[in-house]
Amino acid sequence: MSDDFGIAGKTALVTGSGRNIGRAILLEFAGRGANVIVNARTNEAEANGVAAEAEGLGARSLVVMGDAADKATVERMRSAAEETFGGIDIYVSNAARRLYKDFFATTDEDWHSHLNQQLTASWYLAEAFVPGMRDRGWGRVVHINGEDGWLGGWSRIPHSVGKGGLRTLTKSLAHGLGQYGITVNDVSPGFIDTVRDMETHPEVTRERTEAFLQDIPIRRQPTPEELAWACAFLCSERSAAITGAVIHVNGGQWMFG
Repeated sequence: MSDDFGIAGKTALVTGSGRNIGRAILLEFAGRGANVIVNARTNEAEANGVAAEAEGLGARSLVVMGDAADKATVERMRSAAEETFGGIDIYVSNAARRLYKDFFATTDEDWHSHLNQQLTASWYLAEAFVPGMRDRGWGRVVHINGEDGWLGGWSRIPHSVGKGGLRTLTKSLAHGLGQYGITVNDVSPGFIDTVRDMETHPEVTRERTEAFLQDIPIRRQPTPEELAWACAFLCSERSAAITGAVIHVNGGQWMFG
């Protein structure tokens, strides 16, 4: 893949990059000549596999395991990035958990764990990496958000509230960081075509997938690679005038909720 975005030689961190969307984003950066940092919460073999794929594309890679909602983990990411690559130029806050419980079944633990994952993790990443971007006069931040953030969702209230807060965090950071050459944007994936384990996601059935497709104007699920391209564009030199924005990579699904 040729680098037509000007990110060759930059260093990019993608949280939750052991599989699916995060993996596709990280490999998109790797293919465009960036150094990449793979992060996964628990599956080290999976993370190492993605790092090997990135190296096969000619990138330098580093794996840092742990939960991005844990401040100590993010500090380890920062230290490892500085030691290996001299710092971070780009980060994509992608790691997430999904909750499928209505209000009456949602516990305090559900509330706090999902808000931490959807929102607090992105705050920790900003604390760790934005100061270095400011000092270098260049940076790109992408938050993987979702339709739940502005539509709400009865079966996933903590997730929806966290994503709504993430949208406000994006706008707030964009407002103040543009003067330092740092852009901050959201990418909203909708119903992306990822490999799903039906035991882990029993709510995703063939019948439900077909029903979802009726609300997508392009009548198919976008791919992780299509979303990854949007992330790479937002992290490029060409997107320097875009900040505080949302790019919907969901086939128009956002129009119908």
